[in-house]
Amino acid sequence: MIKIANDGEDIASTNYWGMPHAQRGLLYLSGNAGIWRLLLPAASEGEMLPEMRTGKSVTIEPSIQSAECWDIVFEDGTDSPFAVALDKRQVDRAVEPGECRLTVWGESGKLLDLPCTVR
Repeated sequence: MIKIANDGEDIASTNYWGMPHAQRGLLYLSGNAGIWRLLLPAASEGEMLPEMRTGKSVTIEPSIQSAECWDIVFEDGTDSPFAVALDKRQVDRAVEPGECRLTVWGESGKLLDLPCTVR
């Protein structure tokens, strides 16, 4: 079971980094205090973080690939922004439409903070 200790909208600690899912490079989306936190394991950080940093904002929306997934799109003003699809089992709560922020977290702490629209 994934455990996350919160400090408001920040992550104080989590056991996720040592979990098999993280070791395989799978991302996890956690919400708290009106903000979404995307956990980016070391196995994926080198490949994905540079792409994520091109985004000016983020959109979370039902996936075009599967009804069982959410797409997290890092909007960069191009026709092909970087996006990841997360299975709904990789999200710790219901996803509700609205405006918020999305932060990206690595084992070293907060890596990115962007405005977010949830559709």
